[in-house]
Amino acid sequence: MKTIVVMLLFIMAFTNGQVNESRDPRAIIEKVRIYRLTKELDLTTEQAIEFFPKLNELHKIDNEFREQRHKILIQLKELLSGDAADEDIMRSLSAYENILKDRVERQIKKMREIRTMLTPSQQAKYLIFQDEFEREIREMIKEVKKLQPR
Repeated sequence: MKTIVVMLLFIMAFTNGQVNESRDPRAIIEKVRIYRLTKELDLTTEQAIEFFPKLNELHKIDNEFREQRHKILIQLKELLSGDAADEDIMRSLSAYENILKDRVERQIKKMREIRTMLTPSQQAKYLIFQDEFEREIREMIKEVKKLQPR
């Protein structure tokens, strides 16, 4: 975790004079993720050229799902506050179920594409990396929240 903090600070200092996008914590975290993934998986140039666009597509699937889910949740809140008919609520619940199913199917398809470009060892390292990296980010967020005055 110390490595990530140091890398984040380095990237923040390095990108200080650049456009605001580079100051976005999500963009910085993504840069760190790409750097660490490349190093951890020991990707060849050819693999990296194929791998990262697929990884971006996988993230896009998640982002699209979150946007759609947000719209459906707003719709459900409006339906509940407006004393809507059960049929209307069920339509929104079915829409949620459909986007969830679509997300999973698209993720599985994309993961299969990613697997074809990695060795079995790299595939295992990728899954472990994703789990550990996400845990590290959550821990960092908790630590930052503890430091913020209330």
